[in-house]
Amino acid sequence: MEKQSNQGIPDAVKKHICFASIGKGIIISYAVTIPVFLIFSFILSHTDFPEKYISSAVIIGTMISVFTAGFIATRNVSSRGWLNGSAVGLIYVLVLYLAGSAAFGSFKIDRNVIYMTIICVLTSSIGGIICINLKRNSGARHKRTRK
Repeated sequence: MEKQSNQGIPDAVKKHICFASIGKGIIISYAVTIPVFLIFSFILSHTDFPEKYISSAVIIGTMISVFTAGFIATRNVSSRGWLNGSAVGLIYVLVLYLAGSAAFGSFKIDRNVIYMTIICVLTSSIGGIICINLKRNSGARHKRTRK
């Protein structure tokens, strides 16, 4: 019997995850989040925005941020955009959760934290997937035009 080669998780992580790109994606996500929420707070303070839509607006602003971050984090990666995008979304939520919990003194995980984690991971993963597919499609288009 031949022994199968087991790559192991650390080797697979090194091969498919670009930590520098993920770090850049995290920075971009907060660089997008802050202005989006500043604009949103300006709108809230100067208009008669219905209170029942505030949580939806926060989720949409967060989704814009993590989608952008997932997209940017996978620009230098050739495959597994979903993995790099998901990592960005997960780290984004983790940092946000830790900062919010430290500020309010409550490290409680409730359904809202779980929902936000799922939303952020999925949205940033979609950003990563779209980035990889756009690169592949533009590469194929570029090859066709060069022939």
